[in-house]
Amino acid sequence: MLISILKEKINTNHIDEAICMIEEIGEKRLNEAVPYLIEQLQLTKSHVLRNSIALALRDIGNSDAVEPIVHVLKDPKTLGYRGTLLASLEPFDYSNHIDMLFGFLIEGNFEVSRKSFLLIESIIENISEGTKQEYLERLKDEIERLEEKHDLLSEARDML
Repeated sequence: MLISILKEKINTNHIDEAICMIEEIGEKRLNEAVPYLIEQLQLTKSHVLRNSIALALRDIGNSDAVEPIVHVLKDPKTLGYRGTLLASLEPFDYSNHIDMLFGFLIEGNFEVSRKSFLLIESIIENISEGTKQEYLERLKDEIERLEEKHDLLSEARDML
């Protein structure tokens, strides 16, 4: 019943009401809603609705949500809106997506970098030494690049 009403709210673009219902679905851990929520997670253009769905999927705790959340995280349409999506991965096994998280750590905005760091930190003991070494080299390269940028910006500041 709740799912059919949610479908109606989403189809009629009553986003605020839909979000309230999605929160209720998450609180009640309605596993039967997972397929529809995953479908909407991937289809919606609304970042507010997408974030609400991701949090409900996290609350429900069904691991079927991991791959769709990762898929949406990689989609350019989520650029600038990835923090909540990353947070929704916390209770799941996302270790297969460590490369994506490392990329977000380096290239993401403030929130995305920090959330990626926390996710990586919580599974660091499961990362192979070879992978850690590879990431360490990438971090060194990024630090060097940022130091060069810092030097240029400092020179520009002094010039002004």
